[in-house]
Amino acid sequence: MMDREDRRPDLSVLDPGLGDAGYWERLRAAVLAGAAFELARRRETARASVTAVLSSWSRKLIPATLAAAAAAAFLALSENASDQGEPQPLALEDVLDEGAAEGLSWTAENAAASPVAFMAFVEGHGR
Repeated sequence: MMDREDRRPDLSVLDPGLGDAGYWERLRAAVLAGAAFELARRRETARASVTAVLSSWSRKLIPATLAAAAAAAFLALSENASDQGEPQPLALEDVLDEGAAEGLSWTAENAAASPVAFMAFVEGHGR
């Protein structure tokens, strides 16, 4: 067991502060000076509350929300303007809806006669 301890190499030559007594204090000061900004930023972030974070977000979110709302309003108004042109064909769901069925001229007698005739009428082939 003693042989192993005796064979350990001397690693003191790898110590950068071996010949300079103030090396480690200067290294520590240089590292802290280099990291000072990041450490200050982290301290400030740790103090931030939920209210402060939401307040900082609101400066960017409120204008973005207003722009999105304006775009949605513009699209909705332009869609309503284009809907005033030619009427769209009715789909089966529109015919079966109570409000849409009031304006149609077919009767229950015609619908009961043939399901194929009813579907042809709904799809626009029986006009």
